[in-house]
Amino acid sequence: MKTSTFRRKLLAAGLAAFALAGAAAPAAAQEAYPAKPIRVVVPYTPGGVSDAVTRLVMQRLAERLKTPIVVDNQSGANGQIGSAAVARAAPDGYTLLVVVAAHAINPSLYPKMSYSPLQDLRGVSEIGAIPLLMVSSAALPPADLKSFVAWARANPQNATFASSGAGSGAHLVAEQFAQTAGVAMTHVPYKGIAPALPDLFAGQVSIIFDSVQTMMPHIKSGKLRGLAMTSAKRWPAAPEVPTMAEAGFPSMTGGSWIGLLAPSKTPDEIVNKLSAEMQNVLQTPEVHAKLIDYGIDPVGGTPEQFDAFIQSEARRWAAVVKKADIRLD
Repeated sequence: MKTSTFRRKLLAAGLAAFALAGAAAPAAAQEAYPAKPIRVVVPYTPGGVSDAVTRLVMQRLAERLKTPIVVDNQSGANGQIGSAAVARAAPDGYTLLVVVAAHAINPSLYPKMSYSPLQDLRGVSEIGAIPLLMVSSAALPPADLKSFVAWARANPQNATFASSGAGSGAHLVAEQFAQTAGVAMTHVPYKGIAPALPDLFAGQVSIIFDSVQTMMPHIKSGKLRGLAMTSAKRWPAAPEVPTMAEAGFPSMTGGSWIGLLAPSKTPDEIVNKLSAEMQNVLQTPEVHAKLIDYGIDPVGGTPEQFDAFIQSEARRWAAVVKKADIRLD
C-alpha cells in the first residue's frame, strides 16, 4: 500500500472516531446532569408561602437528584426582578424559577417588561393550586355570600376590597368576582396582607381574598367571616365554608398557583428529567400532607401541561384586566 493512501485511510479513520466521540459527548453530558448545585430563584421575599413551599419541595428534589439545590430570593416588581434574571440565565438546567399566578398576570399589567414571561421561560411542573378564601369583616351585616352581594349592591360607597398590592393575585380575583357578581367595588391596595388586617377587622374594608392558612385563624377568632372558597371542593381546613360554585358562582373556581420553570431553551432531556422527579416528590405522603397544610392542592403534571395551563391563565387574566381597565407603570 502506498504511504499516501495509508495516511488518507488513517486520517479518515481518525476523523470518524473524532466525530463519534463528539456525538457521544453531549449525550454523556446530559446523562451526567446534574453535575453541580442547582439554583432555584424565588422572586419574592423570604418567609412567605411561596418561599416555604419552594424550600420544602426543593429539599426533597435535591435528595432525588443527589445534588444540592440553593434557594435564592430575588424579590421586587411583582416577581419581575427574579424572573428576568432566570429568563436571561444559561439554559443548562442549573438556574430554575418558582412562580405564582402573577407570572401569567404580569404581561397584561406591564406593557414594557424586560423579558417575555410566556416566551423566555418554559414549564417544568406545576407544584400546586392555591384556592383562595373570600372573607368579610365580622363588623359588617352580611353573614353569607348571597347577602354580601345584596349588601354591596345596596351600599356601593362602602363596598370595598383589600389586596396585598395592585396587580397581585388577590387583586385580580376580587376584580373577577366583582365582574361576575355584577357589583361595583373599590380596590384598596396595601403593602402586604398584614397591614390590611386591622382595617378589615374594623369593617373599614369589606372583603379580601387570601389563603386558607392566613385567614382561618381570624375566622376562628370571630373577627372575620368565611364567605366562599374558590376551590372545586370544600377545603379540609374549612369544611363549613361553601365553594363559590355552591354559593352560585361556578365560574369563580380557581385562584392562584405555584410551579417550577426553566429558561425557554433548556433542553427537553433536562426539563423532562426535572419534571419526572418533581412528580415523585409531589406524590410522597409527607410533601402532599404539608402542601395541604399550606393551603395548596398538589397538582404536578408534565411540562406541556403546565405550559398550556399558563397560556390559559394569561388569557383569563388579560380579559379581567381589560374589563377592569387596570393599568400599572
